[in-house]
Amino acid sequence: MSANSAAEAAGGRDAVAEVLRRAGTILLTTHVHPDGDGLGSLAALWSSASAVGKRCFALVPDALPGRYAFLLEGCPLEPAGRFAGLADEVELIVVLDTCAREQLGPLAEAVARHRAKVAVIDHHVTADDIAAAVWRDESAAAVGVMVTELLEVLGWPVPARAAEALAAAVLTDTGWLRYANTDARALRAVGKWLEAGVRLDGLYRRIYQSDRPERLRLLGAALDSLRLYLDGRVAVMTLSREDFDRTGALDEETEDIVNEPLRIATVEVSAIVTVQRGGQLRVSLRSRGAVDVAKVAERFGGGGHARAAGFRCGGRPGELVGRLVAECAALLGG
Repeated sequence: MSANSAAEAAGGRDAVAEVLRRAGTILLTTHVHPDGDGLGSLAALWSSASAVGKRCFALVPDALPGRYAFLLEGCPLEPAGRFAGLADEVELIVVLDTCAREQLGPLAEAVARHRAKVAVIDHHVTADDIAAAVWRDESAAAVGVMVTELLEVLGWPVPARAAEALAAAVLTDTGWLRYANTDARALRAVGKWLEAGVRLDGLYRRIYQSDRPERLRLLGAALDSLRLYLDGRVAVMTLSREDFDRTGALDEETEDIVNEPLRIATVEVSAIVTVQRGGQLRVSLRSRGAVDVAKVAERFGGGGHARAAGFRCGGRPGELVGRLVAECAALLGG
């Protein structure tokens, strides 16, 4: 990170810290299709803010994935339908792990209406003007890293449950410290929570070794659909509604399946196209680094990181796959 970028990020952190200090009532939320980073960061900030006497509300705009539900034990979630009313009442709204309107789903309109009291903590490249106080740091491996640092600046207590949630946030977004985004800053954050007593082996079991049999059947269906393009450099899987009906799996149980084709030596980009209820398509993209998949996602109205991105759109899966492969071909130079 350049000196200017570092100074800008620090300024954003201090601005968010200040609005958090001043607010007595806070509404915390994250993006649709929530993941371990967004949910872990939300749970931890709720716990720490509550510990210093803030009146906090937590709300998730989409179904809560079962594998992360334990992170929010003790943190009551408000129904998504209450967001507009709560947004009117609270002094501060904090959006974690996104700065994109599209990723807010049903909350986008209310967030826009209350922009003056919205704060964002995010590490994605894709960003819209949705908040008055913004801390966006693309160099951070996870929002969990940023919240760890923010709580240090604030000097707020971190209960044991919050420490576990922040460790989960960082570990899930770095592939348990295997992905290219793992850096010394991420390791320092994880080290801090290890010193606080978090057991990484137990955390791993709860997140990754507690799957239902239905999820494994869904994985099998996804792998059966796998097709390779561009001499094996692009892998695409497709899941239909029939696949979910047949396996009994839930929509949330697609998480991480997109990474499986990266086991193939030639694959540079992996994609999974999932047909949602109502017919909309949800696409997740992963890259080894040769293709900036955030640029691919932006062409379809989405966004994310260079190595992990996604979007939602209408259309037919077969037609979309053709367009995806063409975009990847242009970036791969063939």
